[in-house]
Amino acid sequence: MSEQIIVTEAPRPWRAAIAWMALVLGPGFFLVYGACNELTSLRTEVGSFFFEWERHIPVLPWTIVPYWSLDIFYACSVLLCRSRLELDRHALRVVTAVLLSAVGFLLFPLRFAFPRPEVEGMFGHLFDALYGFDQPFNQAPSLHISLGMILWYLYAKYARGPLRWLLHAWFALICVSTLTTWQHHFIDLPGGALVGIIAFWLFPDPATNTVGKTVAYRPFDGMRLGRRYLLGALACLALALQGGYWLTLLWPGFALTVVAVAYMGVGPAVFRKEGGRLSLAAKILLGPYWVGQSLSWRWYLRRMGAPLSEIVPGVFIGARLDDREAIIFAAAHPRRFVLDLTGDFDESDSLREGGDYVNLQLMDLIEPPPEALRDAATCIETAYRQGKTVFVHCALGYSRSAQVVAHWLATTGRACSLQEALERIRAARPGIVVARSVPATLNQPSLAPESA
Repeated sequence: MSEQIIVTEAPRPWRAAIAWMALVLGPGFFLVYGACNELTSLRTEVGSFFFEWERHIPVLPWTIVPYWSLDIFYACSVLLCRSRLELDRHALRVVTAVLLSAVGFLLFPLRFAFPRPEVEGMFGHLFDALYGFDQPFNQAPSLHISLGMILWYLYAKYARGPLRWLLHAWFALICVSTLTTWQHHFIDLPGGALVGIIAFWLFPDPATNTVGKTVAYRPFDGMRLGRRYLLGALACLALALQGGYWLTLLWPGFALTVVAVAYMGVGPAVFRKEGGRLSLAAKILLGPYWVGQSLSWRWYLRRMGAPLSEIVPGVFIGARLDDREAIIFAAAHPRRFVLDLTGDFDESDSLREGGDYVNLQLMDLIEPPPEALRDAATCIETAYRQGKTVFVHCALGYSRSAQVVAHWLATTGRACSLQEALERIRAARPGIVVARSVPATLNQPSLAPESA
């Protein structure tokens, strides 16, 4: 008689949820928001930024209802979380949004430029209550937008059917109400959206995609490139401090700062790539950098010859393949192993699925860490001994992939030295670029191939 296993769902973290709201999220919001308002009101002059067309935005008194409703969604949101991990990440996103918005309120103080509307009747009481708490400051970024994004995402996870569509419509109305109640100018909305994206980027959901293995290696020789990205970020920030349209440079400035931090030691984990796919928040947040990298990748692909080259029978190195090229390669090599060395590009579905896939993420144009070279060589050797076609690629197939395969050739004795390994790769793929120094351990074979 077989035993029956009963799986019970873990209880919801009610106590922790109430504690988060009662001790942190509730009082923390009012304390930080109110303090920023008071500090800004002490300034002798606070400017405004708006477009002339905003004067024609109508005041729709009834939209104060969806505007205020965000408070109800905010208070109840913690009770919706089904696990402690989900609760903590949701709460930390909210804390991040509030604190980053506070920084914006104090560094770039703005006020609403038009006289606040006087509304009578049923909706007038809601406007009066709002004016009693909210002074015309705390404009950019719009905290209503960033919190709305965080709450919208959480509630939409558990809404089904017609309720889900109603929820989407209501939260869209909440966003629009920031304009139709004359609480915010248009420029405040993209700022609030950026804050919300940062919160999701810092505290992502646990990865559900289990395709392949993912390891992000911290660089140890990236300060030179990191300083260059940081100089670009500081230039963007200096221009953004001029205010007005220059504020749009905060986005590329932030993206360049994140990349600089990655090169200076944090590593490719900043791109939030799991299972061969970058997170949506990372793509948006680092959009200026990511678009630049994608354009550079396409430009170089047009100049190079074959996208991949065979170094030894059954082992290829090359560039990141587009979807068409990936389909052709996958069809030609059904028994394959793909080693993806990029951290800032999506992998094609044809290469992620249906075969072995490993993503060992390395920063570009710098020397790979010894442990990354060792792990990569082990992966290649294991797959090669199993008779699989091996494809090692980075963005263009001229730096990271060349160094990794050279290390594999040298440490398995298939090349007498690292220099010989690099020359063999250069003969098959001219134009490879390797770091100025290589760990001495590369010259000593450590993964001897099995005898025939």
